[in-house]
Amino acid sequence: MWNKIVDELKKTNKEGIINAFIKPLFAISESRDEIVVGCPSEQIVNILHKNGWIEKIQKLAIHLFDDTTKVKFEIKSNESDDDLQSELPFMKEYEKEEKLAEKRTLSREYTFDNFVSGPSNQTVYAASQGIAKNPGINYNPFFVYGDSGLGKTHIIQAIGNYAIDSKGKTVYYTSSKRLITDYVAALSSNSISKFRSDMLKHDVLLVDDVQFLSKRHGTQEEFFFIFNSFYEAGKQIVLTSDRYISEIKDIDDRLRSRFIMGVTLDIKPPEFETRLAIVYKKSELYKMDIDEETAKFIAMSLKNNVREIEGALKTLQISSELMGINKVYKSFAEDILKDMLKKTGSMGISEIIKITATYLNVKKSDITSNKRSKQISLSRQIAMYLAKKYTSKTLKEIGNKFNGRNHATVISSISKIEKIMTEDMNIKKIVDRLEREIEESL
Repeated sequence: MWNKIVDELKKTNKEGIINAFIKPLFAISESRDEIVVGCPSEQIVNILHKNGWIEKIQKLAIHLFDDTTKVKFEIKSNESDDDLQSELPFMKEYEKEEKLAEKRTLSREYTFDNFVSGPSNQTVYAASQGIAKNPGINYNPFFVYGDSGLGKTHIIQAIGNYAIDSKGKTVYYTSSKRLITDYVAALSSNSISKFRSDMLKHDVLLVDDVQFLSKRHGTQEEFFFIFNSFYEAGKQIVLTSDRYISEIKDIDDRLRSRFIMGVTLDIKPPEFETRLAIVYKKSELYKMDIDEETAKFIAMSLKNNVREIEGALKTLQISSELMGINKVYKSFAEDILKDMLKKTGSMGISEIIKITATYLNVKKSDITSNKRSKQISLSRQIAMYLAKKYTSKTLKEIGNKFNGRNHATVISSISKIEKIMTEDMNIKKIVDRLEREIEESL
């Protein structure tokens, strides 16, 4: 009975939607009176209910079977199928990266063209391009470190993809976890020679998350040999870690010294402009139409890493397809992402006014007043500029916080500050300093 309902749903819905939300569901019991459907996650049930799918399923059951047939949903895992998805896509980003590493293949999505460069990562980005164009010549080895979700896997695989596509190089990509597993398996099967040759025949060696080599002294010894073989042959080595080399405990000093003999750079959390550019770039890749207010809302709300932004956008993409929505607006994003964002904060206009007033040594009440002295007017205009840049509020909402000024006044103030910053470096330095303070507070 449940299979008949699924077949009907497949006729009118995209395969991606069926795979994401219908495939995880399964029949627990079936009768003409009641069909009990199991679902491995309350999250999926909630989004189906919110988007009207529970009602659609109920109507299909009545249409196909009997006017009295009811459909009941229970949260329960399907023990007969380990592959069923129990959570929405953004909850599985880390596992997806691990599976990618296990296969030692490069994702075609991870290219330099798809990487959004900004102040937080531009040095790493530029160095990576130089390495990809001339592997083994400069920056060897190349060690990239930074917190999880900032783009290390993207950048290391972008190097690999470019080296293959543009330089005709062969690339060996793995994670340190997989390296450990392969080494242990080779020991067990007495095939260390093959283990080595499988790696050494390549032109470029990419190893993700080398911090997991900690305490794995046998693997460290073997990797020391492999590292030296690549380096002495003039072959490129690229490594990533979630921490600086000196902070990785229980690593052999000889190996540690090899890691630092080349170039070491870090990736920092993206600042607002970069996060906003990432939102637009990923929305384009996911073929999702998103308005400016929504893009700013997401960029302001998700500050920790790129993976959070990708997950939010994938969730919005699937949810908008479920509801037949062609363009994503802020109200929709707030509703769909409220659970994901409930622990995140954002800078309010009042806080921006406070920061501006403190730094420029004026009263908060003066900034929102009708006083027109040069110092107060400039402070007010700067605060409006920052409010537009660092909040997702509309021009009208911003004006209301400044004693009910209209949107035309807000636009004029923003334009004046933008123009002044190109002419007066002292004002630009003031605004830059305030921006840094706001960024640190986010």
